[in-house]
Amino acid sequence: APVRQDDLKMISGVGPGLEKKLQDAGIVSYAQIAALTDAEITELETNVIKFGGRIKRDDWIGQATQLMAQ
Repeated sequence: APVRQDDLKMISGVGPGLEKKLQDAGIVSYAQIAALTDAEITELETNVIKFGGRIKRDDWIGQATQLMAQ
């Protein structure tokens, strides 16, 4: 089944440019963000968003989990 594409811009701190970078890296859904491991977070911050600590600082996992419940 195809992965559902969510509006990642609903996550505080994610704008159109960052959403595109995440999509290009294969991250297209809240479920994928909610399930990120520490290693995956480090890789995303280093190679994709180029901003260390941002995912945890902005609590993307918590935000994605809440968005999934809506």
